[in-house]
Amino acid sequence: MLRPSSNKPSVDLLTNKIPTIIVSKQAIKKMKVYIDECDQEVGWLGTAHKHGNTYIIDDVMLFDQEVHSTTTEITPEGLSSFGEKILNTKNGIELWNSIKVWGHSHVNMSTFASHQDDEQMKVFSDSGHDFFIRIIGNKKDEMRIDLYEYTTGVIYHHIPWLIEKTEEEIKIENHIKALQE
Repeated sequence: MLRPSSNKPSVDLLTNKIPTIIVSKQAIKKMKVYIDECDQEVGWLGTAHKHGNTYIIDDVMLFDQEVHSTTTEITPEGLSSFGEKILNTKNGIELWNSIKVWGHSHVNMSTFASHQDDEQMKVFSDSGHDFFIRIIGNKKDEMRIDLYEYTTGVIYHHIPWLIEKTEEEIKIENHIKALQE
């Protein structure tokens, strides 16, 4: 009788198929301020959408939370208040449904993912999201982004990311390339 050769599944990724994350300049600036101005851990939520194999982080926002030197807690009251504010804005339901980013600082520590960080992503997986992006930053200007693709069950750690470029920046880069050729 045939039997499985291994009980441990594994996954290899084709490097040309790894998703890309693009972060808006507005979101990068806000996260930098959150990290630099808070001497304890601080968390934020953000909006993102998927376009093909690219995930775009549009914006990030602070919410009421409990912060400590090595943890930040998303409280039910803070999340409820945050949700109420969002839902009362124009396009509030659409905005609420696009909240697919959770980020936080590790202050002066490295951007490793703690057990608590992994547990938080399990909470998001049970909330009906198709994907969620986790960001961990620090005062050393390091930023780690992990992508949890809940529909496929794949977690991408240390996903490549870029800062969004304006159309003018792209035109200038293309013009410089043309001149160099």
